[in-house]
Amino acid sequence: MRILLIDDNEKLCVLYQQVLTKGGHETDYLTDPTKALDTIRNTKPELILLDIIQEPISGWDVLEQVRSDPEYFQIPIIILTGKVLTTDEAIRYGLKIEGFIMKPLERNMLLAAISEMKELLDESEDMYERALSAGMSPEKASECRNSTKKKRILKFLEETLSKQEKILAGEEYGRPDILQNLDVLRDLITRELLKINKIIQDCP
Repeated sequence: MRILLIDDNEKLCVLYQQVLTKGGHETDYLTDPTKALDTIRNTKPELILLDIIQEPISGWDVLEQVRSDPEYFQIPIIILTGKVLTTDEAIRYGLKIEGFIMKPLERNMLLAAISEMKELLDESEDMYERALSAGMSPEKASECRNSTKKKRILKFLEETLSKQEKILAGEEYGRPDILQNLDVLRDLITRELLKINKIIQDCP
């Protein structure tokens, strides 16, 4: 899988790149978040790993830039962060990301998340082909693919939350306020899933 890692800490970028390369992924990294869109256009990643706390612009700023770009807005983005989402961040950005992983990154968790994301994207393309074979128009088949992809990504995000909650509930963190913020995001996901389920009722 072709991955772009955006983090202003070059030492960490080199370390993560080594891990991802050994895991079979073609990985580029960027330490200047202001060049994110240019780098995305040049490298055309299938997945972006994005650190939140960066200078001179934050990872949230990069997220907004990507989601506003008409060509690259659908690229999956997994957030890497040493801090946990605030309630405001959960509400504002929660449905714009595909997952988040707490730093320091655990190698197996990182590779597992990427593997799951690849399977999810492959399944979405299979859905498109099945819809066409069932006689749907390309427009309707595309709607089925995108809605199914969004549903599976939301389920993936939901599973990511559950994994992170177990970490945050441990002795090292033990922050009930953090867990409450994750509940806010889970409620958003649940409501969005209800909307999507209505759309994909007629999909194969």
